[in-house]
Amino acid sequence: MFKSHLICSAAICAFVFATVAAQAEPLPSLGCYARAYDTAHLSAHKRQIVDKAWLSIETRKDTPPYPFSSTLQFSTKGRGKATFSTFGACKADRGDLLCNASLSAEETDLCKAKNDGVRHCRIGYNTAGSFRIAVQPEGVLVTVVERLEMPGPDAGGRASYLYLSPDNAENHAFLLRHADAKACK
Repeated sequence: MFKSHLICSAAICAFVFATVAAQAEPLPSLGCYARAYDTAHLSAHKRQIVDKAWLSIETRKDTPPYPFSSTLQFSTKGRGKATFSTFGACKADRGDLLCNASLSAEETDLCKAKNDGVRHCRIGYNTAGSFRIAVQPEGVLVTVVERLEMPGPDAGGRASYLYLSPDNAENHAFLLRHADAKACK
């Protein structure tokens, strides 16, 4: 009887310690993260459309459910310096930041197809998507959780949008390294 209580007590202690340790994981640091994917990487990942990525993380005042904000920007192959961006309201979630992307107010025709990539139409009007920011030894890993809609520049009077889905193997996770603040401006 004593032995079974001892085993049970040890199991409860192990569970409590594991729970406390999981909650103590550090959140991503505030600041700027960036990456320009080199030719070798893009050659190995031919279906990757993102060639540069920037992320800034800041604190927000007086917003308890979402105490962090982020700006996520991508440029895509063949589009020069054109960038697509979204602003995220972020909260702590299992040691990471979970960010809700911003929803564009632009009224544009609906797309007939729902494929990822750059489009001059919108896949929908009511979901902006979400992304996760996780600490990695090299910086942070930004992962698409729910399809992202990222508004970009007008092209010939037509708005453009970048769409990225969580199930798109080449365009759903981006490892970014800590960078100087001016890289995110």
